[in-house]
Amino acid sequence: LLPFPYPPPFLLLVTPFSLLPYMWGFLAWVAVTLAIYLVVARRAVDVSYALAHPAVLMNGMIGQNGFLTAAIFTGGVTQLRQRPLFAGAILGLLVIKPQLALLLPVAVIAARLWPAIAGAIATSATLLLVSLILFGPGVFTGFLEMLPLYSELMRQDKWPWNEFISVFAFLRYFGVDQTVALTVHAVIAAAAAVLTWVAWSRDWDGQVPILAAATLLIPPYLLTYDALLMIIPMGYWLRQQPRPYLVGALWVLCFLPIAHYFNLYRGPNTVPLAAILTLGVIGARMWSSRSTATPNVDHAHLV
Repeated sequence: LLPFPYPPPFLLLVTPFSLLPYMWGFLAWVAVTLAIYLVVARRAVDVSYALAHPAVLMNGMIGQNGFLTAAIFTGGVTQLRQRPLFAGAILGLLVIKPQLALLLPVAVIAARLWPAIAGAIATSATLLLVSLILFGPGVFTGFLEMLPLYSELMRQDKWPWNEFISVFAFLRYFGVDQTVALTVHAVIAAAAAVLTWVAWSRDWDGQVPILAAATLLIPPYLLTYDALLMIIPMGYWLRQQPRPYLVGALWVLCFLPIAHYFNLYRGPNTVPLAAILTLGVIGARMWSSRSTATPNVDHAHLV
C-alpha cells in the first residue's frame, strides 16, 4: 500500500464518504464528483462531449479525484476574467492538489487580476485552518514527512513511467538519463509558463486552453487521470474553433495511456504530447494573428 499523498484539506472531502461501507462510499464518491464535473464542464464543452474524454473511464473505474480537480480548475479559470474574486475563491480549493495550481499565479499576475489572489488565499487558508482544527497538527507533520518518499520512489525508478503524464516520465520511459530528462522537462515547462504569461497578459482568445494544457507540463508528478484537464482545449476546438481532426488527435493521445490498463497499448504515456500539440497549435495561431488584429484587452482588469 502507498501512503496518502494529499495535503490535509483533502481529508475534509473524503472523510464523509469513509463513514459509509467501503463499496457504498466508493460509489458515492464517484457519483458525487462525476455530477460536479458534468455540471461545471459545461463551461468548457457541450455536455454531450463531457463524458467522451478517455480519462473519464479511468476516474470512474478506480475512484480517483480527476472529476473533482477538473471541475475546480475549469470552474475557476473560465471565470477569471469576468469574476476574478469568485474564480480565485474556487481555485483556492486546489489546495487539495497544489501541483495543478502552479501556473495560476503566472496567469493571474500577467492579467493583473489581483482580486483572484485574495479569493484564492481566503479559500485555501480557510481549508487549512479547518483541517488543522479538526484533524490536528499531526496530519500536517505526517504529510510533510511523507513527501520525500515520493521523490525517492521516482528517483529509484519504482514507478511504471507510462503511468505519468509528464515530459520527464516520457523520457525516462525510453531510458534517458534522469538529469537530462529533468533538464528537458524544465525547459519545456519554462516555455509553457512563458506562453501562459504572454497569453494572459495580452488576453488572447485561447488563454484558457493554453493554461489548461500548460498546467499538465509543469510538475513531473501527475498521473493519467489528471489528463481530464485536456477537456478544456478539446472543448475550445469543438465550440469556438471547430477542428475535429485536431480534437481526434488529442483524444487518441489521451486514450492510449488508458488502453495500457487493458493491455491494448505498451508504449509511453502520450498525454504530454497532447499538451505540447495544444500549445503549439494555439500559440502559433495566436502569434500569427497578433500582427493583423489588436488584442482584445480587458482594460477594466488592468487598472
